[in-house]
Amino acid sequence: MGARIGLKDVASRAGVSVPTASRVLSGVERNVDPELALRVRNACEELGYRVNAAARALRLQSTDSLALVVPAIANAYFAELVSAYSRRLDLQGKRLVTIDTGESPETERRQLGAMDRVLVDAVLVVPAAFERSGAAITELARSNRVVQVDRRARGVEAPSVRLDNAAGVRLLADHLRARGRRGILMVDAQEDSSSSIERTTAFRALAGPDDRVLEMPNFTVASGIEAARLLLANPGATDAIICTADTVALGLLTALQHAGKRVPAEYAITSFDGTYISDTAAPGLTTLGSTAERMVEASLALLDGGSGDVVLKPELVVRGSSG
Repeated sequence: MGARIGLKDVASRAGVSVPTASRVLSGVERNVDPELALRVRNACEELGYRVNAAARALRLQSTDSLALVVPAIANAYFAELVSAYSRRLDLQGKRLVTIDTGESPETERRQLGAMDRVLVDAVLVVPAAFERSGAAITELARSNRVVQVDRRARGVEAPSVRLDNAAGVRLLADHLRARGRRGILMVDAQEDSSSSIERTTAFRALAGPDDRVLEMPNFTVASGIEAARLLLANPGATDAIICTADTVALGLLTALQHAGKRVPAEYAITSFDGTYISDTAAPGLTTLGSTAERMVEASLALLDGGSGDVVLKPELVVRGSSG
């Protein structure tokens, strides 16, 4: 095995001093001639020299990396959130480390407890549960910069950015009622998330005698299909539906159509996320506009010195599913 390539070898190949090579590879190039910096980087490529990321982070007190913890990357909304963060950070020359907790507070607790082994500057967390995620996130925040994204956990003092879920429910309900719909069914998930709690609470507060809530196990297409089966078994006065996730809306829309039901003539369907699913469904889903880009912008601003909670105003996007 040949001798290990070191900083001295890079400096020698580039024809610069070791301190100059060190400044370039540490990202501190303000006082280095651009031509010399280029020679150093070329020498690294020629010699196959790689900077020790841990050592560089220790010197600069920065890793140029952020961690994003999501409950389910298979969910279209969280997939779009990951993509939005990746694009934004890439433009800034930074990296994203993504962790999927599988909607499990126990998995989330283990992953957050091991975060000291991950070299990141801050952690963006979508809490898995409102009640059970608080302790782990609070502990993480003792030694890390933390921002809660899309959801909150009880008792956590870290700043947060989220949608005004109550306003979103009102927007969708008002839209459906303006079209003469008399019975609204909200399809939500039986999960302890702040977003689910806020949406269901807001809906119950404005519900009329023919309105009702159907809670499914999770935010999946399968839950939407099952919701359609339950609706058809007990239709009541329902002629309009609010789904709290596009994945659920897609499953419900597809199942209703397979059962011979006409959308929106018999059932008007609306949803929350505004992901790519809302455009590709047939008919297109009336939704609240996607908040992924705005979530990213607001959360990164909080990391740059902002404080408190940021609540985003929902926007209605009308498509064919509501008539």
